[in-house]
Amino acid sequence: MGYKYEFTWLIRLPVDELPQKPNEQKGDGENLLLWKRTSGNIILGFFRQGHKLAHPVGMEALIVTKSEEVLGYGHIVKSEIYELPDGTLTTVVEFSVTRLFDEEEKTVITRIFREMYGQRQA
Repeated sequence: MGYKYEFTWLIRLPVDELPQKPNEQKGDGENLLLWKRTSGNIILGFFRQGHKLAHPVGMEALIVTKSEEVLGYGHIVKSEIYELPDGTLTTVVEFSVTRLFDEEEKTVITRIFREMYGQRQA
C-alpha cells in the first residue's frame, strides 16, 4: 500500500526543558533521546510504531515540552527516518533554537496552543 507519513510542524520534546550545554543529554526513556551537539544544534531521536513522522526541513517549528508548554521556535536542520533491523522505525530530528519566548509570550502562546492542539480532557 505504500508508506504512511505524519507531517508535523511541532518539535515535541520528551522532557520539560532543553539541554543547555554541549553533550548534555535529557530524557528518561530508552526510546527518547534529546541532546545538545557541540555545534549548538539539538538532536531529538525517538521510536515510533506505524506512521513515520516527518518534519519539514528548512522551516521554523514551535518547540513544545512534554507538559505542552511552548518554549519558542526552532529551525529544522535535518529530519531522517530509519528502519532498524528488527523492523522498528526511528526518527531523528536536528534543530537549532531560533528564539526562546519571554515569560509573558510563553504564557499567551502556550494557552493558545493548548486550546488548539492540547490534549482534551474527557
